[in-house]
Amino acid sequence: MSLEHIAGSWTGVIRSVALTAAGCLAAATALHAQGGEELDAGTYEILLNGELVGLERFVVQSDGVAVRAAARVTSSRDAAGIVSGEVRLLLDQSYRADRYELKPSSGSLGSVVGLRHGNRFRMQTESEEGERVKEFVAPDGLVILERGFAHHYFLLLGLVREGAGRQQLSLVVPSEGRQFRATVRDEGEEAVPVDGETVTARRYVVEGSGETHTLWASADGHVLRVEIPTLGWAARRRP
Repeated sequence: MSLEHIAGSWTGVIRSVALTAAGCLAAATALHAQGGEELDAGTYEILLNGELVGLERFVVQSDGVAVRAAARVTSSRDAAGIVSGEVRLLLDQSYRADRYELKPSSGSLGSVVGLRHGNRFRMQTESEEGERVKEFVAPDGLVILERGFAHHYFLLLGLVREGAGRQQLSLVVPSEGRQFRATVRDEGEEAVPVDGETVTARRYVVEGSGETHTLWASADGHVLRVEIPTLGWAARRRP
């Protein structure tokens, strides 16, 4: 199944969402892949404690008005830090999140759908325990950072660039219903191994709520590798 199909489907998920305003429900259906400039696309290998356990295929596009991202993670193992399934995210041109959808392929979580309303981001979660709606504060530095999806770090760096080197972020992990403050540091250039070769990349460290996320990005902002040591999770980009 193609990423275009992933980005254009889920009508059943959208129909099941009962956010407070009918207009919000209609707006959520507008999140789909459209033609435009491809900002990034590719595949990440997902590792857990150094073992290859899955793949992430993703695409990020811009039509000059909005940025759209879609991805699928397939994994041979259910574990903390890995959410197998499909995810879509709609952002404005400044990389501020407007709409979000997650459809896991296994586990007790059925779906998560979120919409921005001014300075709030409302998430509705469906699971075996029923439905739940939760609102998060949505400052300009809001980042949606779902567990196990490496392409979200490309979007994080886009927000940092658009914010002229913004160092303070507010991270939301939708599948966990959690929000926390974080800082991002540019630690300069570093040589990293990629596909048997050594390349020069820029190292960034994101810290908050007892977590440290380290990522390495090429000069054009493409994320080559991500690590969250406390989860034993890492993602490395295929060339």
